[in-house]
Amino acid sequence: MKESTILSNDDRELIGALQVGPRTPWTDIGAALGISGITAARRWERINASGVAWVTAAPGMSRRIEQCVAYVEVDCQPGRRIAVAAELARHELVVTVEITTGTADILLTIAAANLVTLSHYLLDHLGGMESVLRTRARIATKIYTEGSKWRLVDLTEDTLRVLDRARLKPDENRADEAISMTRDVQRLAELLTVNGRASYAELAAATGISPTTVRRHVGNLLRSGVLLPRTDVAAELSGSPVQVYLWADAPVEGLPATAHTISQIRQVRLCATVSSAPSMLLCAWLQTVEEVHRLELAIANRLPQVRVVDRLVVLRTVKRMGRLLDTHGRAIGVIPINIWDDMLEHPTRPYAAS
Repeated sequence: MKESTILSNDDRELIGALQVGPRTPWTDIGAALGISGITAARRWERINASGVAWVTAAPGMSRRIEQCVAYVEVDCQPGRRIAVAAELARHELVVTVEITTGTADILLTIAAANLVTLSHYLLDHLGGMESVLRTRARIATKIYTEGSKWRLVDLTEDTLRVLDRARLKPDENRADEAISMTRDVQRLAELLTVNGRASYAELAAATGISPTTVRRHVGNLLRSGVLLPRTDVAAELSGSPVQVYLWADAPVEGLPATAHTISQIRQVRLCATVSSAPSMLLCAWLQTVEEVHRLELAIANRLPQVRVVDRLVVLRTVKRMGRLLDTHGRAIGVIPINIWDDMLEHPTRPYAAS
């Protein structure tokens, strides 16, 4: 069987349901798909064990927290791209590592608890790596869409209604509440980046915190947007194996509306505005390389004020939101995401000497 045909329609629908509700109970997932909860859980266990799809929790950006995200282009010594990418993938703040073709050898997505932590990593760790020649960092000012909102399939309205009733939704009224990232809360967050579907009982057993307290902390993390639960799938097996990043410029007065419109394009998985020129980054998953220019043409026709400045095509994803991937994009390991520890204050962390 070809790798590209490994996902059956039933598998795709199950993954799609978990994209809508990553932590939705199996009974509700099953009810939405017309199967039993036990069948849904067993099917997911097979898919997850194969590394084709997984549930995690990614760091988010909300209005009252200092968490920040940066997209960093890396140039390295000739012949060192794979080795450098593998080393960077061990770093907990580096949530995604992609080897690219174009004007950068590697593209990193880095998340940090605040700008100081991000600065320490960029200047004192990444900047000190021997094989890294140059880096160009752009810090996100707002993320309009990202992986937790991307959908593998279009589910029926009836299916979506069942899932919508059951899923935990971010609470806009609580987005302004400050979240205290105590050591216990950080530990829960780290565990959720490993298994986004971990139950309250499992989290309580792993941390020694009472299930009631775990439920409260997890609810705060998810409703506030500090963590974004998401279901990821191997791009190479999704039917859209070509991943492209476009750097684009648009007039600043219309930038929010422009970014919002681009976010509605089905192939677009990420759209963010950034703090330095060019002003916008988008990532799309496409069926063929030829589609890159068709996507640009579609954007130009709809938004003539947008000018694509540069493009990067992903040759290999080494790590996506903490998951280590093989050459087919399947998960083969995990580096727990920890964006709250500043490595200058914790010099004994595993990669401090990198």
